[in-house]
Amino acid sequence: MTAGRGRAEWVAHRLRGAVERDGDPGRVERGRGYAARGAVSAVAVRPGEATARVQGSRARPYRVSVITPVLDSGEWAALAEALGTQPVFRAALLAGAFPQELERVFGVMGLRMLPGGLDDLVLSCSCPDWGHPCKHAAAALFALAETLAADPLLLVEWLGRPRGELLAELRRHARTPVLAEDPAAACAEPDPPGVRDPHALRGPGDFWRAPALPEPPRPDPARPAADLAEPPPAAEDGTGGGGGADDLAALLAPLYERMARARGRERGGL
Repeated sequence: MTAGRGRAEWVAHRLRGAVERDGDPGRVERGRGYAARGAVSAVAVRPGEATARVQGSRARPYRVSVITPVLDSGEWAALAEALGTQPVFRAALLAGAFPQELERVFGVMGLRMLPGGLDDLVLSCSCPDWGHPCKHAAAALFALAETLAADPLLLVEWLGRPRGELLAELRRHARTPVLAEDPAAACAEPDPPGVRDPHALRGPGDFWRAPALPEPPRPDPARPAADLAEPPPAAEDGTGGGGGADDLAALLAPLYERMARARGRERGGL
């Protein structure tokens, strides 16, 4: 995973990048200075809106609001199921980590975790500047980026789901056992590989009447020993197998796509 426990610097990087890429350069730079010298205070996050106060040239601080679209209950239910049924993501979130691969899960399900640019947000400020954004809104966005990086589960709340509800849903999935189609078959001991005996042993006396085990295969003396070993499957980049945890979301993408389509069919039938 690419994020450690607690702080998620990648979240701050993405939000800062949106401001720097789309904002007026002069106003963005002044907003960065405001944030750096502590002019932003009272940063608060609630469903769909983040607010802050920015001390400018006037005595009273300016009020800034940053509004983002929230996910509906059906979308959150699908996400909770997708994340809760995968032990790696579930364990990371319950431990307070916020790995960057979570964003790929959102994307596979057709959902947006972070704004792709300033056009994905609605910004308002009590100052008279109509810049895009004004320097106070830029300062608030830089401060919000740091706030979300320090406590990334606030991003969940900004998108419309109280963190406690999401974590409770993940814990519920952790406690839910996965039932086999045939419980008796799930508890049965598997047959030893390579041994096929149609006459099951019914008692100790049958042991001595059991057929002999088959001879193990003998190597072909004409074939070099090096040719007997199967090479590990190569990755797409030609470096060999074993992509690790970074490829988990990509491997699970077909599952999430099916879940998203199923959720869409259920909602369409209501």
